[in-house]
Amino acid sequence: MVIITNFKYIIHLTYKQLEIMRKYGYFDHRCDLPAPSESCLVDIPPYLPKTVKWFRSLRRYIVVDENSRRTKNFFRSYAAVMKEKRRHAQGYFMTIHPFSIFAIYRERILCLMWFLCYITDPVSWSFATVAVNHPLLLFQTCLDVLFLINTLTTSFIGYTHPMTKEIELCPKTIFKYRVWTYLIPEFISCVPVLMIMNHILQVDAKTNRLPAISAIRILRCLRVCDFFKYLNNIFHELRMREWVYTWFVMVIINIYAVFWLTCALFYLEELYYTYDGLPENSFLRNRAPKGSQGTYVLEPEDNFHNSFLTLFTTASCHFYGANEGYIPVELNVEKVLCAFILLCGYICCNFVTARLLQVCGSSNISETKYEELIYQDSEYARSKNLPDKLRKHLLTFHEYKFHRRFFHETVILATLSEHLRNEVILYDCRNVLEKVPLFQGMAKGVVGSILPYMKKEIFLPNDVVLKYGEPLVKMFWVSYGTLAVHYGPDVVEILHFEDGDHFGDVSITKQGGPALLTVIALEITEIFTLSRKDVKHCTAFIKEMSERILKINSEKKRLYPALAKMMTNEGTRNTVLAELRKGRILERDRWRRK
Repeated sequence: MVIITNFKYIIHLTYKQLEIMRKYGYFDHRCDLPAPSESCLVDIPPYLPKTVKWFRSLRRYIVVDENSRRTKNFFRSYAAVMKEKRRHAQGYFMTIHPFSIFAIYRERILCLMWFLCYITDPVSWSFATVAVNHPLLLFQTCLDVLFLINTLTTSFIGYTHPMTKEIELCPKTIFKYRVWTYLIPEFISCVPVLMIMNHILQVDAKTNRLPAISAIRILRCLRVCDFFKYLNNIFHELRMREWVYTWFVMVIINIYAVFWLTCALFYLEELYYTYDGLPENSFLRNRAPKGSQGTYVLEPEDNFHNSFLTLFTTASCHFYGANEGYIPVELNVEKVLCAFILLCGYICCNFVTARLLQVCGSSNISETKYEELIYQDSEYARSKNLPDKLRKHLLTFHEYKFHRRFFHETVILATLSEHLRNEVILYDCRNVLEKVPLFQGMAKGVVGSILPYMKKEIFLPNDVVLKYGEPLVKMFWVSYGTLAVHYGPDVVEILHFEDGDHFGDVSITKQGGPALLTVIALEITEIFTLSRKDVKHCTAFIKEMSERILKINSEKKRLYPALAKMMTNEGTRNTVLAELRKGRILERDRWRRK
């Protein structure tokens, strides 16, 4: 048995013996308990119409996706994922879960739509007077339709509270939240103002300022934070480093800034003069460059692309402070606008420079140290000739513990005051405090005095946490994860320990005693342990805790033998009934043996 905790290896068997036991299936978990439905949806009779079955199959795409990276980071254990899946599937039929396959792909498509609309939107409301029938505006109309569909769909998608980390699935609460956030601005930004002005009201855009209302699409900029958030999720799914994402964001911020200022330069001056009222000496008339022979006028509607290129060149030159551009600026309004572009350019360039220096200097120190740690582990494994499976275990352990960010937890906690350190420990153990019945109802100060004695340990899949017959020297509290529980020397599986469960209660009794259970981790499991000495110390001055543990221990002494007897009798008396209760006949393909 190999237990990996803080890289100290307690070897009771040689690795060769361990591999032999794995080969013969000693650690290959074949659950003997009733298997719940993986989809957590209510089973339907086989005689129902195909449409009903088809709609039920579609529901699988709106419940929690347990294979998603975001789901694993949020819930930390498969048991918590299945609990959330059951809560959603059995109570909220019209709600789309924010961690579902549908929601994840919607975010990716929406991110691409925002990426495109932040280019097409400024063109549509700034050059509307000179490019009425341009193909870009037709593409913008298609985007508006997709955004309208997304607005209606958003009202059915749950959301996560950023402070409490709770998932809201109630339809009424979701609708109220959407209305008070982005639902109304998103709906208004989808209104086809230009189409109404040009084809219904017959407004002349060149002599009237009413088409300027089309700038209402700028309300989509309220979602720019969500755009970068979804973009960051995509980069994490692609397993790209943080500095790659930062460089990409800085590049598109520069491009968007120049592009939007180009469109604003045309829009604001046109709004001030109207298109037909533009003075002859305005550079928007595309006059010839300074110093050339003669002067020619090229109207924007005659060559839209050339006009946009001229504006883009002028805005870029002023944005980066290169020069005034090859078209002279004479009007006072144009000089003010170009000065504003120059000011925006200085602010943007300073921000980008500071951010990139931060990335190159300090922001990726944690990632670099994590990579150094992984490199040291690989060199250590190579020098010790460790097998590939054990090397993968080391990598998995580090990924779960550090989340690709290296830090010294003990050093950080040592720098804090005692009160602040206890607050951090309380928050770190919040999952145990919320789900363990032993701590519920106790005062915060009492619980806070117990938690500093606890030690956190991480077990990988198939690690033996507790073995039958070993002396009980500590108690265990499951923070995240799932463990298989086998009773007695016959190793009869009786139940699973999940988030909030605890075991090892006998360790607080005076005589102690050997373990009656064999507990094996089924997934990456995070457990808080309390040594027998610390348990006795805590129960000495907290009588309530001692009474609760003894009461729970007496109940388990009656429950475990009864469960083991029931599982043994089912396996010997009626094989078909046992298989049926375990869900291995109807839910899975099990052919009859001839």
